[in-house]
Amino acid sequence: MHDSLPLAQTLVRSVIRAFHSTQEILVVEALVTHSCLRDDELAYLMKMNTKDLHRLCASLRDARFLTVHTRPEVIEGKTRPVNRTYYYIDYQQTVDAIKWRVYKTDKDMQGIAKPQDESKEYSCPRCKAQWTQLEVLDSVGPGGFQCQRCNAILERNQEKEQPGHQQLSRMNNQFKFMTDMLQEIDRGQVQECNFDKAIAVARPIVREATHEVLASIPVDQMEGGMGKPSAVKGLANTGPKTMQVTISDGNEELESLENKKRKERFLRENALPSWITDSSVPVPQQTTTTTQNTVVSFEMKDVDDEDQKPHKRVKLEGGVKIEGEISFKMEEDEEDDLEFEDVV
Repeated sequence: MHDSLPLAQTLVRSVIRAFHSTQEILVVEALVTHSCLRDDELAYLMKMNTKDLHRLCASLRDARFLTVHTRPEVIEGKTRPVNRTYYYIDYQQTVDAIKWRVYKTDKDMQGIAKPQDESKEYSCPRCKAQWTQLEVLDSVGPGGFQCQRCNAILERNQEKEQPGHQQLSRMNNQFKFMTDMLQEIDRGQVQECNFDKAIAVARPIVREATHEVLASIPVDQMEGGMGKPSAVKGLANTGPKTMQVTISDGNEELESLENKKRKERFLRENALPSWITDSSVPVPQQTTTTTQNTVVSFEMKDVDDEDQKPHKRVKLEGGVKIEGEISFKMEEDEEDDLEFEDVV
């Protein structure tokens, strides 16, 4: 099988010239000539800005006349890569798209050309009635078919081409150059075309000195890969705010002892005072308190004296000899009589 790529290029050029605008024709011509072009290079040839070029190429991409490829590149003198857009033609995809459009248009035209009803082949010159051949088969006279209304000899109408058939014939004549080339392309084989093959045989563009641009290198071709990682915009620093470094000489027991002393000192410094932790209310039952080797017991008894006022006598007993008894006199506070006045 022979290579049908030159014939496919001719087909693409012919179709784009027949059905598309001038700017779209120039874009396809530039891609056929240069094989693959970057967006700024194509904009330089078209004398357009890249924004308008992207809008123009979007319609051609939807029609399958070109393919878009994006790859990261590093511009000379910079470290952060940027995405660059390339355009090329995948001829297999474009030829299939042309086949589909020709087939779809032909089916649509055939639907219009179908007759709505059976045509009337005979007409009466006297009453102007029209009849089909099936209707006048039983009305035959010496001069031919007779009208079933006035018995006049019918005249055969001249064959007229329907409007749908006229449009279908015109379409077949206009699409003949495409159908012939498509049949010729099917006899051969169109080689697969991807971005790597297209960029490998791309023809460079010679720019003027006033329109020179900085060279760029693809990221996958750089030595050592990406180099420094680039920061991502919008991400906050999630690392630790403070850092503590502990240097150890290998003595784990000494370190654990120091940590234990540090914790004890911390608890001692932050301990609550005794007037909060100890209760000042005496307990009305015998309580034994052990302090080192001395045991002291407290016993509280009610003693009535001549003043008829209750006393609390405390007797101390323990390892230390204490002579006598210590009594505490408890007086009850007399509540003042409060007088309240009625409020009217």
